[in-house]
Amino acid sequence: MARAPASRKRRTKSLTFRQRVVCWAFRPTRLVLAAALALSWLFWSQVERKLPQLETREEYHIGPEHVIITPPPHWVPRDLVEQVFVRAGFDESLSLLDPSLSEKIALAFYTHPWIEGLKQVRKSFPARVHVEVVYREPVAMVEVVGGGYYPIDRHGHLLPNTDFSAADIDRYPVIKDVTSVPLGNLGESWGDPAVQGAAQLSAVLTRNNEAGQSWWTALGLETIRAPRRLAVDDEVDDLQFRIETSGGSQILWGRAPTTRHPGELTVAKKLKRMAEYHQINGFDDALEPFVLDIRPWRGTKRSLLAAEPDSSTRQ
Repeated sequence: MARAPASRKRRTKSLTFRQRVVCWAFRPTRLVLAAALALSWLFWSQVERKLPQLETREEYHIGPEHVIITPPPHWVPRDLVEQVFVRAGFDESLSLLDPSLSEKIALAFYTHPWIEGLKQVRKSFPARVHVEVVYREPVAMVEVVGGGYYPIDRHGHLLPNTDFSAADIDRYPVIKDVTSVPLGNLGESWGDPAVQGAAQLSAVLTRNNEAGQSWWTALGLETIRAPRRLAVDDEVDDLQFRIETSGGSQILWGRAPTTRHPGELTVAKKLKRMAEYHQINGFDDALEPFVLDIRPWRGTKRSLLAAEPDSSTRQ
């Protein structure tokens, strides 16, 4: 192998660091590459203006008709996607190529009052956005002082009453004796523990029994009587609820279904007691309305409603 002449090695070693850098940089190939990069940087803005703007092309445009949602149940309005777009202020500038599109769509759906939860937002081409959601389900109508009915879900969250007709009121349990007004916006909690507990109870009673019929319909129930709050800091577990039948009799249910109070019967036992009594005696076959107390551990107790100290008193 040929070796570099000793004189060349000495010249290389005698060069300073700065001189060696200059020698390395000022090679023909490196100079050409640097010139090409500089020209690209200078003329890129002009080239970019001549490139097609994909974001504005029709095949990448996203409108309500391009959003596919989880099949909604019958109580959810058919124009839900359009409502989401209007509420979010979306215009025709939405593009599938927008890297933040999924986040925008997710936030818009999550804040809609009919949406309880969001599972997934997925983009695809041709321009489509697939949104998987969990819908809120109405379980009761709250009758407020002065008239009017407000639909709520199982958590006591307020639903849009404009999506319900007057005929829909008869399809759901009615919660009476509520003295508060909604403190939150649509899709938010009512803000009253009495409404929250009544909503939980309504969700239980509107479930289907073994015969495939809701407990509410099978037992001929009419309304849920909200308890009066005795203190501002009352919690749901401090309140007890009554159920009124179509004939005016009352069933003392007790605490809300989610209670963990050690002295409270389970929901299953209470439902069983109601069903057994209804099957044998009926709730409205008596000459006078009565009070049926299903709370005691030792069995159901019955007394005439007129014998109560004050039938309008709420526990």
